[in-house]
Amino acid sequence: MSMRSRTSLSYGVFDHTSGKDTVNFAYGLPDPLTFARLQWPDPLTVETGVSISDLPQYTDAHGLPELRGQLGQRYRMARGNVILTNGASQALQLLADAFIDPGDVVLTEDPSYLGALRIFSIAGATVVQVGADSLGVDLDLLEQALLHAKGRAKLYYTTPAFHNPTGRYFAHRHMVEVEALLSRNGVRLVQDLVYSELPYDGASPEVLQAGGNIINVHSFSKISGPGLRVGWVLAEPEIVDRLAHLKCDGGVSPIVSNMALALLQSSSLDAHVEHLRTHYRSKRDAMHRLLQACRFCKPDYEIPSGGFSFWVSLAEGIDSAELVREVRRKHNVKLVEGKHHGPCGAARVRLSFSYLQPRLIERGLAQIDDAHASLLTSTRFKLRG
Repeated sequence: MSMRSRTSLSYGVFDHTSGKDTVNFAYGLPDPLTFARLQWPDPLTVETGVSISDLPQYTDAHGLPELRGQLGQRYRMARGNVILTNGASQALQLLADAFIDPGDVVLTEDPSYLGALRIFSIAGATVVQVGADSLGVDLDLLEQALLHAKGRAKLYYTTPAFHNPTGRYFAHRHMVEVEALLSRNGVRLVQDLVYSELPYDGASPEVLQAGGNIINVHSFSKISGPGLRVGWVLAEPEIVDRLAHLKCDGGVSPIVSNMALALLQSSSLDAHVEHLRTHYRSKRDAMHRLLQACRFCKPDYEIPSGGFSFWVSLAEGIDSAELVREVRRKHNVKLVEGKHHGPCGAARVRLSFSYLQPRLIERGLAQIDDAHASLLTSTRFKLRG
């Protein structure tokens, strides 16, 4: 078994399937009830300017030219700055292949997105997580980490709008300072922006434009449906070409790409995104109200301004590993231990609100409370004994 395989075993297999009695807070998946609200075009009949007879054939590694051009217009960039990928995850894998050799360093916040930590670790990187607060990464700690890396740091990965798992927005002015520090040290900034179109408390956030030292990753997964499997990278043309040369598959399906193109050309996608903002804001607010009455977590958590999850500290006396095991055993509720997001997560859990319907959120939180109470009772009994 290769070292990469052994590394991957420590993260488990992505499997969002659940039995009918399972309450799954573990994954930040879109609400399946939103899919039917979007007007999905038929990619083999819709008029997009693409020859329908060409769609069953391979396209080039960069992806369907018309979709790349449409995305370029959306972000005020040229088609040469865009490459299509099979979701944001493939984009991160290609970036790891393009820039990381075993032993190189990837920097990110503590905590950070579990999926990205997995990808960079499997690529052989040493992932160094740097302390952060509501503004973003601590610049002094980041500078120390860069010095300690001694030139081995190649990428800085972040989800600035909105941060996974905390739901924070890292202010544009702070990210300007982060990018300047990285640029002085020859480290590229990778911004994962899959949640950036779903703010809950205001207008779309301002983010750093791709180009130069900045590489931006996007996806349709959160704003339409993850089954579409269409993501894209915005970067300098030489980086785009480097990623294209690393592709070993047949590229992103032209048929699916034409569906994505039709969505962008119509007004239906933007209208759907507006609905999603309202929909997920309502679910966020509902979970917040329920959490205020829960005993298993401290009440001083941050209310996410975007994203699909809450990042909560557990009440004193129980660590996340114990709680995750007990609530799964007793109630078939799925949680992910906070430590998988970074060292600061040992006494925290991420609670995703996007996928579950309100009645299941309420039931699941009550069951976590019950499991937490059982653990506290057991601990006190052992101490008395």
